[in-house]
Amino acid sequence: MHSTKKVLLLELNEVNWRVVDRLTAQHGQAYLPNFQRLRTAGAWATQTAVEHPPHLDPWITWVTLHTGVPREVHGAAVLEQDAASISAPRLWDYAAEGGRSVGVFGSISAFPPRPVEGFIVPGPFAPSDDTYPDSLRPIQALNRLGTSLHNRTGKSVTAFGAVRNAFDLLRLGLRMRTLYAVARQLVLERVSSSHKWRRVSLQPLLNFDFFAHLYRKFQPDFATWHTNHAAHYMHHYWRAWDDNGFAVQATAAERAQFGDAVPYGYRVCDRLIGDFLRLIDDDTVLVVASSMGQQPFVTERYQSGKIVVRFLDIERILDITGRDGILDVVPTMVPQWNLRIPDRSRRTQLREQFQAAKRIVAGREEAAISVEETADLLTVTPLGLADKPAGIRYHFPLCERAQPAGYAIDELFATDTPTTKQGMHHPAGLLAFIGSGIRPGVQLADCTNLDVAPTVLTLLGLPVPAVMHGRILNEAWEATPNLPRAEAGLAATAA
Repeated sequence: MHSTKKVLLLELNEVNWRVVDRLTAQHGQAYLPNFQRLRTAGAWATQTAVEHPPHLDPWITWVTLHTGVPREVHGAAVLEQDAASISAPRLWDYAAEGGRSVGVFGSISAFPPRPVEGFIVPGPFAPSDDTYPDSLRPIQALNRLGTSLHNRTGKSVTAFGAVRNAFDLLRLGLRMRTLYAVARQLVLERVSSSHKWRRVSLQPLLNFDFFAHLYRKFQPDFATWHTNHAAHYMHHYWRAWDDNGFAVQATAAERAQFGDAVPYGYRVCDRLIGDFLRLIDDDTVLVVASSMGQQPFVTERYQSGKIVVRFLDIERILDITGRDGILDVVPTMVPQWNLRIPDRSRRTQLREQFQAAKRIVAGREEAAISVEETADLLTVTPLGLADKPAGIRYHFPLCERAQPAGYAIDELFATDTPTTKQGMHHPAGLLAFIGSGIRPGVQLADCTNLDVAPTVLTLLGLPVPAVMHGRILNEAWEATPNLPRAEAGLAATAA
């Protein structure tokens, strides 16, 4: 195989072969034809994350995949952590420094976007609409709006704003067929709210249009594209699809309303694989990956599933703790929020206030909010419930502004997700290579998320830094490029 290829990394968050195989067993191989194509026309493997709980989270495992070094080296800890606090270059950094053009769309920890020969659109949980180039801001504004509306942390745009945005988005590649799909979904939701779960899958369809337009325009040597929709469905609706292994079985109503969600999410992934295969040229390798997988959410404490608790209004909470010193308040995945607090003493004070928060549930006192400190960020997360008896009250003993009698749960928090938590993270994910020079029908030995970065750099014809300890999966291609590992370069340089 020629040592220099273009690479397109398709990131299907938490998708895994076990669910693919289960769906194939249920419906036949024609149900997911492009996943099957990865196995027959490409080289594929089960990819296992090197992280373990409590660090088995996508905002860590994806950074491991992108950097080729473990968490202890790269330092990622929370979702959309500023790239400046990640102490290892990502694949797009190596590609850009190696003189390659770059396109990044939606990948975790791509914020803030850096100037490159190409484009960068950070993930939908980024704290602002910043993109590179700046002309792509309408795409990021749409993604962040969709995420905030889904998480109930934002407000809808006006009719005038929607029309103005539509013109901007059509200019940036949005196809009329996708607009029709959006309109059809909204009509179905008006007819019956039971269709609402499908809305999550509109985001990757919209984003494929934008990415395809940018990909054809810039023709990057290395590109990434990320979607989280299938992971969302597994987290919320796994039991409705397949309740084997759950302590409490799905009700008939749950199966009827949400039983198609996980299969639908994987069918959308399958469609996207086909779309991306049609997008690439004859000199490009498509890498399809997840940084880990999922499994049924089964724990001793949450026999019936975990009730997700979110802040009803984060500003109401900040009224209690005090708003001073907090520069940014940014929602991430439900129910987390990132608070940016540059002053260390104030950050410590707030962390202690959140850690001291308690709730009384059926006469028992327990922790109410978890908090994690990363650089100048506090990530605060209301803790879930095993059940919701009457009379739950929250107390903030270190907050002078708090009511001494505490607060009823519904004053400050909401428990309005349509189901309990039903999926949890699992180390085993998915990896496949297909395209120019890739051996067809080869099952690779099991590998880890440390192996992707050195393999991609080798495909791009770039040296592999000595800091990367993962192996080059050169059994995936027909001839082995002879590229030595680098001894220095970007290996110890922050992005």
